[in-house]
Amino acid sequence: MTNIYGTPEKVLFSKRLLEIGIEYLEKQGYEVSRVPRAGKKSLRRVKKGKNEFNVAIRTSQDQWFAFPRDPDTGTWMGMEDVDVERVIVVALNTREEGKEKIGIVHEFPAQEVKARLNKNYKARIKANPNVNISHGNWISLYNKEATDPISLIAAGIGLDFPPVDRIPLFPTTNDDVDDEDLVEADGPAPTAPIPSATVDESLTIPEAKRRLALTFGVDPSAIKITVEG
Repeated sequence: MTNIYGTPEKVLFSKRLLEIGIEYLEKQGYEVSRVPRAGKKSLRRVKKGKNEFNVAIRTSQDQWFAFPRDPDTGTWMGMEDVDVERVIVVALNTREEGKEKIGIVHEFPAQEVKARLNKNYKARIKANPNVNISHGNWISLYNKEATDPISLIAAGIGLDFPPVDRIPLFPTTNDDVDDEDLVEADGPAPTAPIPSATVDESLTIPEAKRRLALTFGVDPSAIKITVEG
């Protein structure tokens, strides 16, 4: 089973958004390949002439993105452990209601992303030393930075670094993308199996907990939801 939140539609979008990230790099003239010995991660090695470096690709359907933190070393896994130079984030245009779905491509310096992750993480730890970010430390692309809630500290990187491309989500197939790539590309694993129902399924309890946790700057395990019929 693919390790992604959401409905079959969301799984399809995740794969397509990752494809768009690769397409963007190829449009810039880079030869794109997997990072040697890095395993099945959303990481790519790009090369153009004598210029060659590692890129981390993240996708977002709610316009937040994350990197997991190694609790032993304090490094950001999937970025510092493979010496990433740039981070590509491809976000779904969920705020543009009624419009054709597209992938909004951002390109960030890795040092900028790490600085924001560190700033947000330090604020979370200060507010709650027991905070659990084992599923990743999340950063908002388009919310303006604020001190309350804590989740918005270091937010707004997508505002400070405007989109570099906007690519439609038309159907395509990229042989360089497989389901294992999506584990890192789109966040933490679901707490329940991916449903096989229709693509317009209602919001799930795990997804509701995740969104509320982002809003209030707490771990999803701290969110309790009661449904009364």
